[in-house]
Amino acid sequence: SVPEFVDHFHNFHIGQQLYDELGIPYDRSKAHRAALEKEKYGISNRELLKACFAREWLLMKRNSFIYIFKTTQITIMSIIAMTVFFRTEMKHGQLEDGGKYYGAMFFSLINVMFNGMAELAMTIFRLPVFFKQRDFLFYPAWAFGLPIWLLRIPISFMESGIWIILTYYTIGFAP
Repeated sequence: SVPEFVDHFHNFHIGQQLYDELGIPYDRSKAHRAALEKEKYGISNRELLKACFAREWLLMKRNSFIYIFKTTQITIMSIIAMTVFFRTEMKHGQLEDGGKYYGAMFFSLINVMFNGMAELAMTIFRLPVFFKQRDFLFYPAWAFGLPIWLLRIPISFMESGIWIILTYYTIGFAP
């Protein structure tokens, strides 16, 4: 049984020798100073952030097809919106025609919002890797999330800008 095995191991000379060695406290003066752990993570916060930015940039370059596809998709959808809500067909200045403008604004909002849903799925697929690396103290959660958030801002502005440039004046929001 397991308790008998433990008793025999403790009574055996190797078990006694191991017990004696583990009973001696660790002498830190014999170790190299750089080998001792002084912080929770191996590198500074700046280096952690730089490494996570580099990894996120590499992942964005690898997934460039998705960003090109999303940009093409929003361009095609804005051309469709231009033809559906063309300014010459929509009068303004009357209360009844305001519903058309609200419809165009709602359509714009939904298209721009759902264009970002592809990145949500990519983020969800990356969560197991994040949890594993966070639990092994590779980096804190903020070092993982901040580069994702900051590097997506220019892409979001570009997609929204394409939509606004192609639809704003052709729909007639500001004639």
